Amino acid sequence: MIIKYDEVTDSIYFIISDEKPYDSQEVEDGVIIDYGKNDDIVAIEILKFKKEQKDINIPIVGNFLLKQAS
Repeated sequence: MIIKYDEVTDSIYFIISDEKPYDSQEVEDGVIIDYGKNDDIVAIEILKFKKEQKDINIPIVGNFLLKQAS
């Protein structure tokens, strides 16, 4: 896993896989999950990371996040 923080945008990015994102979903305000072609999680981005410092509730089953219906 690679973790990158951008001070300019106050966002943190957790890169979980080398696979390129195929789809993205905002699961909470400012929390974006990137999925690969097989719906595997490839990255998680959290916006306003230091400014808001909130608890994040991301639904997890096993090692996979659930895609929620929009």
